[in-house]
Amino acid sequence: MSEYLRRGVSATKDEVHQALGRLDKGLFPRAFCKVLPDYLGGDPEWCSLTHADGAGSKSALAYAYWRETGDLQVWRNVAIDAVVMNLDDLICVGCTGPFLLSSAIGRHARLIPGEVLSAIIGGTVDFIDQMRHYGIEVIHGGGETADLGDLVRTIVIDATMTARMRRSDVITQERIQAGDVVVGLASFGQTVYESEYNGGMGSNGLTSARHDVFSHALAAAYPETFDPLMPQDLVYKGRMGLLDPVEGTTLNAGRLVLSPTRTYAPLLVPILRERAFDIHGLVHCSGGGQSKVLNFLGPVRVVKNNLFPVPPLFKLIAQFSGSSDEELYRVFNMGHRMEVFLAEAEAAPFMARAESLGIEARCIGYVEDAKEPEVVLTTESGNVVLYKKK
Repeated sequence: MSEYLRRGVSATKDEVHQALGRLDKGLFPRAFCKVLPDYLGGDPEWCSLTHADGAGSKSALAYAYWRETGDLQVWRNVAIDAVVMNLDDLICVGCTGPFLLSSAIGRHARLIPGEVLSAIIGGTVDFIDQMRHYGIEVIHGGGETADLGDLVRTIVIDATMTARMRRSDVITQERIQAGDVVVGLASFGQTVYESEYNGGMGSNGLTSARHDVFSHALAAAYPETFDPLMPQDLVYKGRMGLLDPVEGTTLNAGRLVLSPTRTYAPLLVPILRERAFDIHGLVHCSGGGQSKVLNFLGPVRVVKNNLFPVPPLFKLIAQFSGSSDEELYRVFNMGHRMEVFLAEAEAAPFMARAESLGIEARCIGYVEDAKEPEVVLTTESGNVVLYKKK
C-alpha cells in the first residue's frame, strides 16, 4: 500500500467511483463534468451543469501558516482554490458561463475567528471581480457557514457552481483521436493575472505534500491540522519549516505550497466563445494527476513524451517523499494542470494565445490508436510509466 493510501486518501478515488456506479452519468458520459437536461429552462437544445469541489486539506496548511505568521492573505488564496476547482472543471466541457456560485464553509469556531471568514469571503469577491475584467461572469449566490466543532478540526471550504449551455457546444472528449497533439498549460510561473510566482500545487495531493515536505515540529505546534488516526511515521515527516526559503523561487515553503490554484479561464473562455480552435478535448489534471485523462478516453493511447521540466515545488515533494515516479505523476500535476487536445496544425497558434497571457505552454505529447485506453509518459528522470484503467 502506498503512503498516500496509508494516510487515508486516494488519488484515484476508486471506492468513491464504485459507490457512484449506479448513478446516471448524464447526457454525455465521457464529458469532464456531468451534463444534465435543461431542468431549469426546459429547452431541449440546452443543458444544465452543476459541480461541487473545494480547497480540500489545503485549508489545514493555511491554518498553520496563518497561526504562525498572522498572514490573512493565505485565506484569500484558499478561497480562490474553492472557486477555480469548480470553474475550470466546468470549462472543460466547453462552458463559458455565466456561472452561479454557492459557497459552503464549515469551521471550528473556537479556532477560526470572524477575521478569517472575512478574508475568505473577501478573497472570493476579489477573484470574481478579477474574472469579470476578463469577461468571465461568476455570480455569487451566497451560501452557508456552519460551526461544526464536533466534526471539523479547523475549517472546510467548499463551493458549488451551476451553469447552462447549448448541447451542441458541449465538449465530450469523444473526439480525442489518433493524430491529435496534447498541449499542456503550465501550473507554475506567473501569468499576467497573478500577483506573484505560482508554485503550481492546485488543490489536489495536499495531504501527501504537506506531510512529506514539512517537519514534525508542525505536529506538536498544530495537532489540529492532521488526522490523529494517521500512522505517526507519516505525520509531517519532512525537513522544511513553513518560512524556509525554496531554491529557484522567491517564496518560502509555506507560501509556495499554498499558491492559489491557477485558473485558465482568461485564456479558455474567450477561445471557446470565439470558436477560435477546434478543440477535441479539455482535461483538468486535478485528482489523478497525469493519469486523469484515462477517465475519458476511448481506445487510444496518450503518449506524454515532452513534459515540462519539474518545477521547484514538485522537486521538493519528490525529494522528501521518496515516492516512485508512477505515484508522483498520478498524485500531482508535476508542472501542468490543463491539457488541450487538438489537431497538430492548431497547436502553435493556440500556444501563442496562452503565452500572450504569461501561461507557459508546450506540446507535451500526442494521441495514437490502441486496443484500450492508456497513458504512457516519460518522466524527467527518463523512466517510462504506463497507466491503464483498472
